[in-house]
Amino acid sequence: MKIFMDDGSTNIKVKWKESGQAHQLLSPNSFKRQWSVAFGSQPAFNYLMNGEQYSFDPISPEAVTTTNVAYQYSDVNVIAVHHALLLTGLAPQDVDVVVTLPLAEFYDANNQRNDANIERKKKSLQRQVTLNGGETFTIRSVEVMPESIPAGFDVLKSMDPLESLLIIDLGGTTLDISLVMGKMSGISRIYGDSTIGVSLMTTAVKDALRAARTQGSSYLADDIIMHRHDEAYLKSRINDASHIDLIRNVLAETENRLVQRVLSAISSFEGYTHVMVIGGGAEIIADRVRAHCGIRPERFYKTSASQFDLVNGMFAIG
Repeated sequence: MKIFMDDGSTNIKVKWKESGQAHQLLSPNSFKRQWSVAFGSQPAFNYLMNGEQYSFDPISPEAVTTTNVAYQYSDVNVIAVHHALLLTGLAPQDVDVVVTLPLAEFYDANNQRNDANIERKKKSLQRQVTLNGGETFTIRSVEVMPESIPAGFDVLKSMDPLESLLIIDLGGTTLDISLVMGKMSGISRIYGDSTIGVSLMTTAVKDALRAARTQGSSYLADDIIMHRHDEAYLKSRINDASHIDLIRNVLAETENRLVQRVLSAISSFEGYTHVMVIGGGAEIIADRVRAHCGIRPERFYKTSASQFDLVNGMFAIG
């Protein structure tokens, strides 16, 4: 069975076909270095790798940091991939997986395939993981795709070869931008920055939450970022209500800083006729990017499920 996975630093997006029907799921990355306790009928996902214990824990402030490029080749990345496979509900079996690397990792300084990084990713994911009291999948083969570019597959098919699509992919750790010619006839330019991601906001929000006596995981901070305009939600999540204004200010300030850095990167691109915004951070930047690029509304693309755009494109390419 072939399973497609956009294994980003914040969430893993999975898509596969079973009995002729396509399925997809989102699996958050929040793992701590300690086994958890099972409660009632709820299973505890306790893993062992390289002699180290890990468990899935969406609330622990001790969750291992994954918002860095090193995550792509780490033990936690392997565990996160196996955890996502288990969440599919498929019986553990031999599988072929298609995964991703950020543009700055997939290509070298000369914009050529970085075969060393690609092979490193493949070998990393074929290492063994043990699930306490259960079975894991066997990853039989690994194919690696660059981030952002496959997401434009369907749009690019209908474009003229003299047109071009600027694909802006803002994830938890990286900003990937690619300028791709219509009909997928070529890639004009790529840009990858592993210092620009939603983690710029996540880190600041986690610090502010500590001041509000709401210490928690990056997963919790990202959930607050997603619901940053929901007053009732903020009040329900923040323990010290006197610090809600502090949280709001930090959210607004870091959002503006992130957007400005993204727009600065976009400004170095010219000649595009269409624009697409994807990734977990798409909701944060979409409106400002559309205004900044100044293209016709019908040439701007942002789906209602931006996090799945990349894995959907990978699935379509096959």
